[in-house]
Amino acid sequence: MLNKGYVTIFISLLVMAILLIAITTITITDRSMARTKISTAVNTAMSSEMANYDRLIFDRYHILLLDKCASGAGEGAIEASMEENLRSNLGDSFTVNSVELSGCLGIMDDGCSEFKKQINDNFKYNVASIAVDKILEKTSGQDQPIGQKELENIDSDIDEKKKSIEESEENSKNNNKESDDSNKEAENSEADNKDKNDNGIRVIDPRITLQNYVSMGLEGLLLPQDISIKGNVVSMEDLPSDGQPQNKIEEIETNFTNINRMKMDAVKGNGWADSLITNAEAVVYASTYFNCLTEKKYDDTYLDFEMEYIVGGKKSEGENYKRVVDEIILIRFGMNLVYIITDSVKMNECKTTATLLTIEFPPAEPVVEYLLAGCWAYIESIADVYRLLRGHSVPFIKSMDTWTTDFESLSHLESLVSLPSDEERGLNYKEYLMILIALRGDTMYYRMLDLMQLNIAATEEEYSDPDFRMSNAITAFGVNADVSYGGEEFKIHEERGY
Repeated sequence: MLNKGYVTIFISLLVMAILLIAITTITITDRSMARTKISTAVNTAMSSEMANYDRLIFDRYHILLLDKCASGAGEGAIEASMEENLRSNLGDSFTVNSVELSGCLGIMDDGCSEFKKQINDNFKYNVASIAVDKILEKTSGQDQPIGQKELENIDSDIDEKKKSIEESEENSKNNNKESDDSNKEAENSEADNKDKNDNGIRVIDPRITLQNYVSMGLEGLLLPQDISIKGNVVSMEDLPSDGQPQNKIEEIETNFTNINRMKMDAVKGNGWADSLITNAEAVVYASTYFNCLTEKKYDDTYLDFEMEYIVGGKKSEGENYKRVVDEIILIRFGMNLVYIITDSVKMNECKTTATLLTIEFPPAEPVVEYLLAGCWAYIESIADVYRLLRGHSVPFIKSMDTWTTDFESLSHLESLVSLPSDEERGLNYKEYLMILIALRGDTMYYRMLDLMQLNIAATEEEYSDPDFRMSNAITAFGVNADVSYGGEEFKIHEERGY
């Protein structure tokens, strides 16, 4: 009987142990399943929120981002939405205590690194490099047309010509001293020349003509008649680029009275190739998705001149257009000047005009000759932009056959449009914009985001959102969820991104 009692006790203890193990296993499994279910529900809720990406920005610009303020509803809108989603998915046996966003990654964070990443995903380097390589091929990679050697050659040529003139004048003076009759004859001859100049032989200084046009506003003269400038004004206060550094405005002195200033201006358009190569993907992205004066992709954008805005970053279309015109002229001026000083025919024409302009002070002739060459290079640059704005391409490196102007061309620019144009080898207006955008560095990314924000508010499409701000746009976020189940509290952290 005693043995039977021991057996009964042993079996009872064994059953209790098995039951305890079973209950513990069930409890652990239940808790594990509960955690898994909560984690899955959190991920589902996050996926649901990420599916609310801005449709207009994705459709037009192929950029995925989420407004963490849910179109003006506030930063707690996503948390409230996810909390409701969790309650629905988990059921009554779970209690959702709290849902908090954590670690949001904004589209503008870390120098727009997320925006850059998505642009690079859109345009793999080999695709973007094709467009950039095309520009480099057309320009022969000559982004520095005038160097120190060329500038020194100008100085040495001027010095040699001055020396020759001074020697000639000295010889003339010595000869004149031989007799009073010779002196009188020379004085009479000089008086005769002066009279002739006063009677119409004196040439009109083309620099004065240029200044008259400049004072009237070249940008107005160059704007095609079928293009109107929108009156919309950009308020910079809430835009991504607010606070970003502005590019220095480089200007050309159009008086052409100072040879040293002209040489300084000639090199201001140098050195853009490295920037174009480095920023290839972003430059091609901007040229693909944004309007410009010669190519309009969308009719409902806040600004018509969008690529021009990326270059200028100014409040009005007119200011951005003027900035682009000035900067293209700057690039063209260096290229045109480096050609004209190698063209003996054109330099002889400059010399002839300089001789007439400096008849009362001949030593100034060599300097004036080069200043007139600079003036002519500037006139050619104006003509280049005139053609570019009308959809033509302009050879980057000029030749005798592709030079289009004379000193009088500003009065008949319209006749230049009908001249032959090599569209295959010349750069067009949009390609010049790409060069200028490349020079903006990281500022270009903020200005592209400016345009997206402005257009979301301006469009009349279904996804218009006047309350959208890029400062609230995120591409990834984390969630801390606190959920209770069966008397136990579960803290779950999940992260998701596009």
